[in-house]
Amino acid sequence: MKNNVIKNITNKTLGILGGGQLGKMIAVEASRLGIKTCIFDPNENAPAFQNANIIINSDYNNKKALKKFLKHSDKVTYEFENIPLESLNFLEKNSQIFPGSKALKYSQDRLFEKEFISNLGITVAPFYQIKKYIDVKDALEKLKGNAILKTRKFGYDGKGQHIIKKYRIPNIKDNIEKNKYIIEGIIKFKKEISVIVIIKKDGFAVCYEPSENKHVNGILRESVFPAKISKKTKNRAKAIAVKLARSLNIIGIIAIEMFVNKNDEIIVNEVAPRPHNSGHWTMDACNISQFEALVRVIFDIPIPHIEYYHNCKMINILGENYNVIEKSLNKKYHKLYIYGKDEIKEGRKLGHINILS
Repeated sequence: MKNNVIKNITNKTLGILGGGQLGKMIAVEASRLGIKTCIFDPNENAPAFQNANIIINSDYNNKKALKKFLKHSDKVTYEFENIPLESLNFLEKNSQIFPGSKALKYSQDRLFEKEFISNLGITVAPFYQIKKYIDVKDALEKLKGNAILKTRKFGYDGKGQHIIKKYRIPNIKDNIEKNKYIIEGIIKFKKEISVIVIIKKDGFAVCYEPSENKHVNGILRESVFPAKISKKTKNRAKAIAVKLARSLNIIGIIAIEMFVNKNDEIIVNEVAPRPHNSGHWTMDACNISQFEALVRVIFDIPIPHIEYYHNCKMINILGENYNVIEKSLNKKYHKLYIYGKDEIKEGRKLGHINILS
C-alpha cells in the first residue's frame, strides 16, 4: 500500500486551471506532498505563478496552450468556475478533470444551478427566469416587491447583483434586454452556513463540519467554525451536501452554501465545485485542509479521519481592511495568509487571517 502511494506521487505534476489564491494554496499543498504544479492563467501577474513549477500564461480558449498544459500535467483540477466549458470539454477528452465538468455546467449558470438543485427535491429560494424587462415586473408581483436580480453568469462576490425593495427596479433595462438574468426571492435567514464535502474515487464521502458565514455586499467577510447550530441541523446540512455532491458526480471537493431560517429549515444558495473561501479555517483548525484533501483525492493518497484541534474565526483581508495585517503579525494565535496580488483594491480578496481559540 505504501509503495503504491509513493509510486502515485513520484515525479507527478498537477495541472491547475486558474492562478488565483485558491490555485496558489492548492499548489502549496501539492508541493508539500512532493507534487509539482503546472498553472494556467491568462493574467501574467496571477498569484499562483509564485508557487508554480511550470507557468502557462494564455487565454483559456487557446487550443495550442491547452495542449501544452495537458502535456505537462498528469492530473488536472480547476480553482474557479468561469472557465469556458468548451475548453474544459477539450481537456476532458484527453485527461480526467477533478472534480469534473458536470458541476461546472450548473455552477456557471445560476438558472441551471437552481433548476438542478430544485429537481433533486432540495429547497432553494423562489426563482424566475428573466428574458425581458416585463418579466422582472411579473416576478416582483409574485415575490411581493422584494427580490435580488442577478446575472446568470460571471457573478461572484456580489458582482452582477441588484437588490430590489418595494418594487423599485434599478435603471438597467438595456442590460436586461442584452444579458441573461434570474430573479430570486429574498430569504429571511438566521444563519448562513457552508459545508465542504470530500468525495473519493471509490465514492466514499466525508464532510467537514459546517462553518457559519457572514457576507457584506455579497462578499464573504468572515467564517466561524464551528457553526452555532443544532446537531440535527448539522446532520441535515451534511446529508444535503453529500446528496448534491454525488448528483454532480464530484470526485474531489465541493462547497455548498446554505441558509438556515427561523424554523431551522435549510435552503441551498449555491454550489462551488472547488476549494472555497469559507473553508480556509481548515488550514489551521484541523489535521487536513480542504486543499490537501483535494490533492490527496486526485493522486489516490489516503485521507485520514478529520480531527478538529481548534475553534477558528477566519477573517477575509480586503482592500478596505488591509491594515488588519499589521495588527495580526505579532499575535500568537493569528495565522496570516497574504495572497501576493499585484494591486490593492476595495472589495478585492487579498488575504485572510485564521484566529484560533
